[in-house]
Amino acid sequence: MSGLRRSAVVWVTLCGLFVACSPSGTPTGVAESFYDEMAAGNIEAAKKLATPETADMLSRIAAMHNPHMFVVIAEGGASDELIQGENALVTFVEGGGYATVPLVKLNGEWKVDFATMMKAHMPSAPTPQTL
Repeated sequence: MSGLRRSAVVWVTLCGLFVACSPSGTPTGVAESFYDEMAAGNIEAAKKLATPETADMLSRIAAMHNPHMFVVIAEGGASDELIQGENALVTFVEGGGYATVPLVKLNGEWKVDFATMMKAHMPSAPTPQTL
């Protein structure tokens, strides 16, 4: 292998490792970027960091919450990360408390997953058997 070709292989490998290890590829990096975009009012950019179900809900989520909340969370920054396989939780300092952001790995990328969290907290619709 020529020196030039070897240098190119090393360079491509190092670039790949840099991208794979960069903070934006971690649950914390994705969650922080998500809150930065929400704080700036960039809903479309935030949608790219979310699961498809969460992306569909983002306009409603933004309308339901005071925009300053996103600024407070973004400025507070992440304080903890827990990864369990294809799922992760990132905790942010929020005012005097904490906000926990669920993420899921889709196609090798971490995505914010509010939709699953919201479904878990919503009462299920009554079935004909429970009426």
